[in-house]
Amino acid sequence: MSLQGKSFFVTGGNSGIGLATAILFAREGANVAIFARSADRNETARLRIEQEGGRCLTFPGDVTDEQSVSYAVAETYRRFGGLHYGFNNAGAQQRLVSLMEASLAEYEEQFAVNVKGTFLGMKYMIPAIIASGGGAVCNNASAAGLVPSAQQTLYAAAKFAVVGMTKGAALEYAEHGVRVNVVCPGATSGEMFLKFQAQYPERAAAALDKHALRRIGDKEEVASAVLYLCRDATFTTGHAFTVDGGRTLR
Repeated sequence: MSLQGKSFFVTGGNSGIGLATAILFAREGANVAIFARSADRNETARLRIEQEGGRCLTFPGDVTDEQSVSYAVAETYRRFGGLHYGFNNAGAQQRLVSLMEASLAEYEEQFAVNVKGTFLGMKYMIPAIIASGGGAVCNNASAAGLVPSAQQTLYAAAKFAVVGMTKGAALEYAEHGVRVNVVCPGATSGEMFLKFQAQYPERAAAALDKHALRRIGDKEEVASAVLYLCRDATFTTGHAFTVDGGRTLR
């Protein structure tokens, strides 16, 4: 099913999983809006999208800033004539540290970016999608949002919250024609895990041992799951979709 005439809004969309998903949606015919904090990457991302033949808008901003999120979603709706799909992808990783050694600032970052950012994205995407005749939102949690790891308790707690918020929103907006699902990736070739791997090589190797498929997932594999949940899984809502190589089986 072509996405011609549809529009897609993604946070954290100029790198990693977000950019891979934006490219895939553009390849399928959608117009794409990218919202990202690293504004210097937006132009390169826009060119990549336009190479796929799609229109692309870019917005610099922080997902914790309500005014920026509200403006970007409203402007996307206005300029594309609607909004049909959204992906709350922006997130923050946690350094390896025990709960007692973690700082209040680290706690606040985890819940600001991962939870508040997802909340604000849904708060403004969902009404725009309803006004466009319905569609879907996908959130990005983590396998750690289903099965936590030691020394990343705050990250797990925030991602558990994303999963719970997804399920609640799915109940609230099903009757309005909006499906809400969440992907839960394991270790992937997205930038977050690659940075973690560089900083903690031994822990990253141990993490890979937990994946039944014994490899890192490709960011494009997560992008395909997001496309499936948004476009194809028309009888699916409130689902936590693992893309984790069997990480949550162990």
